[in-house]
Amino acid sequence: MKKSKKIITRLLVMALTAGMIFAAGCSKKTDSTLVVTVNDEKLTMQDMMYFIYAMEAQGQMYAQYYPTYWDMEYSEGVTMRDQMKTSVMDAAVMWDILYQKSKEAGNTLTDEEKTSIETDVESLWTSLKDDEERLKLTGFTKENLIKAQEKLQLADKYYQTVLDDLTVKEDEIKAGIDKETYRQYDTEYLYAATSKYNESYQLEELTDEEKAAAKDAIEQALKDVQAGKAFADIAKDNEALSTTTLNFVKDDGTAEAEYQEAAMKLKNDEVTDGIIKTSKGYYIIKMTDNNSTESYDAAVTEAINNAKTEAFTDKYENEIKKEYTITVNDKVWDTVVMGQTTIPEAERITSTPTPEATTTPEATATPEATATPTESGK
Repeated sequence: MKKSKKIITRLLVMALTAGMIFAAGCSKKTDSTLVVTVNDEKLTMQDMMYFIYAMEAQGQMYAQYYPTYWDMEYSEGVTMRDQMKTSVMDAAVMWDILYQKSKEAGNTLTDEEKTSIETDVESLWTSLKDDEERLKLTGFTKENLIKAQEKLQLADKYYQTVLDDLTVKEDEIKAGIDKETYRQYDTEYLYAATSKYNESYQLEELTDEEKAAAKDAIEQALKDVQAGKAFADIAKDNEALSTTTLNFVKDDGTAEAEYQEAAMKLKNDEVTDGIIKTSKGYYIIKMTDNNSTESYDAAVTEAINNAKTEAFTDKYENEIKKEYTITVNDKVWDTVVMGQTTIPEAERITSTPTPEATTTPEATATPEATATPTESGK
């Protein structure tokens, strides 16, 4: 758990580097009150609000499903709201340090990068400009949104430089990932539904008459397939049928059990010789690649990126950060309560925590879910 103090969530990075539209309102007006200094650089409440805003948006998503989320125990004596507050401060400080290092290195933004930022902010501003209450509470203006995005993107340039200089043992990482475990089966199918989602998004079965029609359609389709007709042409001629692709790794939950079992028996370009019935409908399955490396390659890439992230975290904590004096204005920062700072009172989700709630995977995994700046900004 201690490692989470060194890292920030990917949602936060994406929200602040990719110009994502924020998903919540604010309940506290931001201003120029000093919150923290990083050497001579001063971060105000307005500066901190971008980080608070993104982090609370993440927490609010979990709180919709776990009303006790904010007060769940993250570690002994530390709630989720406490941990998120720590993560916000760590993130703001880290990004500012990277920004300062980037300036020292002589990095600048190109005209193309500036134009891209302005385009992203313009999109965000279009969604905000008529929301007077939100603008009043956040203190957001087009100008300070652009300034914040430029600062973050400049900081990311230094991060990428550091990352490129780090080395990890890629061959060892790759060797430690079992290729068979990630073997992917790529399929396509013809499908006739025997169920549908109602207005409440609940799955319900079709009538017996509709099921009979679906079965007739898929049986005729099987004859057409065996006669050499393409899936797409068959589906185009019958509105009761649909066709698409489905790629899965064994037991990853992507494919229904009956579908998975039937598909894994097929050779490449082979089609099931009969109709496969599942709880959702009837399928005719074609195997397009029974040994795809897509999932394996993705797992290797993720593992290597995680190793690089760990290496960056170590360098940041043990070298880069130690060059800076960080002073927090506790009198101001102590007044910030996560889950209540950028979320309007009417939208806040609060509840008394229960023993069951404190053990949910989502609650224990959230702040540690990811790490430092992602490579999306590269």
